[in-house]
Amino acid sequence: MQPTISVVMSVYNADPHLHIAVKSILNQTFTDFEFIIIEDCSTDDSRNILLKLAKEDLRIKLIFKDKNEGTEGFIKNLNIGLKTAKGKYIARMDADDISLSNRFEKQFQFLEKNGDVYMVGSNIELINENNQALRIMKAPERDAEIKKEMPKRISMFHPVIMFRNDNNLNYREKMRYCEDYDLYLRAITSSLKMANLQDNLLQYRILDNSLSRKQDKVIKNLFINKMKEFYKERLLNSKDSYETFNPDEYLNIYINPSQNLVRKSIIVSKKYHDYEGFIKMLKIYGNISTDIFYIKNKLLLLLGKSLFNLNSKFLNKLEKY
Repeated sequence: MQPTISVVMSVYNADPHLHIAVKSILNQTFTDFEFIIIEDCSTDDSRNILLKLAKEDLRIKLIFKDKNEGTEGFIKNLNIGLKTAKGKYIARMDADDISLSNRFEKQFQFLEKNGDVYMVGSNIELINENNQALRIMKAPERDAEIKKEMPKRISMFHPVIMFRNDNNLNYREKMRYCEDYDLYLRAITSSLKMANLQDNLLQYRILDNSLSRKQDKVIKNLFINKMKEFYKERLLNSKDSYETFNPDEYLNIYINPSQNLVRKSIIVSKKYHDYEGFIKMLKIYGNISTDIFYIKNKLLLLLGKSLFNLNSKFLNKLEKY
């Protein structure tokens, strides 16, 4: 029979938090769901944990990958989950977080009562590796507030979203490190309505070795900036140039540092207040060219980190003249 909710989770080396994450889904008060888990060639005990849990609960559907493809593979895994999903609604879940037991019940009831809403999230609680509470992260509640905030900063928390399985939206595999953000902005330009419940429905675990903490901020910020450029293109032309975008240019910035791309990365580092990335890229640029652009930014570097954010805005404007 068709389940009401399809839960999609990608797993790679998630032990020791995997068991509690999966159990938090299996113990939901709303029980009509399938749990699609893509196992991405883990080298720890994740595979065995999942096999044991799948024997105990037939709602778990395991998909085993043949090859781990890193960040690109993670996005592919989410799309595999979407293609496999048979539910009326899709729920996201990460392998080291904890969903509160009433999460699905509350999100399902909200979407059933609000047929014009495409996606619903919630507030989340940050926890550490030992399950100790750190702080609450609040999300804007209403569609207008979410859409006003989203172009500036992310205003839906990805591991706690639930959305309707009746649109053609999926995750764009070229948008490394920001596939969720890109999804939200595309939902906005498709006039899809969003909302956030003001309950704390998920505990989001902060790990020192998490994928997000290992990401190179220079590369991540380049992708985020490109994603926002695509958003502006869609607002103006109803479509963007994603198909012609080559992500390898950003991913190989240290291997093949072209002057134009390094220059752009310096501007983006200032835009997103990445001081360490700014220093790194300015050093590379100095090996390529010592033009007026380099001199202006070298002056900013001499002002020091404390004045970086304040003065970078000024110098970004100065570069236009």
